[in-house]
Amino acid sequence: MKITGATRVLAVIGDPVSHSLSPIMHNGWIADHGLDAVYVALPLRSDDAENEIRALSQFGLAGLNITVPHKQSAARAADRSEGPVANVLRWEEDGSVSGFNTDGPGFLDALDEAAPDWRGRVRRVLMVGAGGAAVAIAEALSAHVDTIYFANRTQARADAAAAGLRVGRVLRWDDLERGFGAADLIIQATTLSMAGQESPAWPFALTKPGVICADIVYRPLETEFLRAARARGLVAMDGLGMLIHQGARAFELWFGVKPDVAKARARLIEALG
Repeated sequence: MKITGATRVLAVIGDPVSHSLSPIMHNGWIADHGLDAVYVALPLRSDDAENEIRALSQFGLAGLNITVPHKQSAARAADRSEGPVANVLRWEEDGSVSGFNTDGPGFLDALDEAAPDWRGRVRRVLMVGAGGAAVAIAEALSAHVDTIYFANRTQARADAAAAGLRVGRVLRWDDLERGFGAADLIIQATTLSMAGQESPAWPFALTKPGVICADIVYRPLETEFLRAARARGLVAMDGLGMLIHQGARAFELWFGVKPDVAKARARLIEALG
């Protein structure tokens, strides 16, 4: 593609961000639709991310994706935001910045794809983790389920996440076996599945038949969590689903067109190699 002074620039920021597959995904969609735009990854290591993000307005960016640890700072940096956490920013024609969170809706889109009947059979959810992505997913799920249990190694974070939801409850980390045994949907939303991390011995032997298991990690694509779920014969959803669908919603917010999620998955699987 030819890049000129009129080319719209979009980016993903975070720390770290070099591992991100978002440039491959979004630049593929940009090419699909013949748009004059480019998407890059920008590492942001800062003790004052809110002001750093606000300063990016001077560079004429069209939009941003935000990953850890800057999602709360991004929401504060925006002139208006859907909530206290934002993973998407959009610069408006008047120069103001709007914040959105597509993580939760993107997870539901991925769940619809992986287990189309989930709304009819998921009542109890076990959320392993209580970070920004876990909270966004739980908020999106809360209108469709009876109870969401948060289990987190740091108890205070689980308490805070559960307190923010009408259906939120807390499960002690050392009581995971009971949580696995009762859940209809188990979501692994920590960094424990990432390459180089020591994954715990997940108690899948106690799960009910037909439980849906989702991991939001996509490096590696086949995590120990998902491998154990599949060995038990359970429905397993990898982290690419959420990545692609939250990205598709961001792309539509920026460009007003719906991108092809199937093409994105093929490209990303090839990139993961």
